[in-house]
Amino acid sequence: MTETAKANNLNPFRYLNHVLTVLKDHQDDRNYSFIEKLLPWSDQLLEI
Repeated sequence: MTETAKANNLNPFRYLNHVLTVLKDHQDDRNYSFIEKLLPWSDQLLEI
């Protein structure tokens, strides 16, 4: 994950921190469509 974050010009620590925070917020969800927004190449990913 860190290498993919680097390859997409993201800070690996900040990216992993963001992913884990979002996953924690969605731990009870049954709809996993939000995961696509977390992919390091997603246009919907916030600037990290």
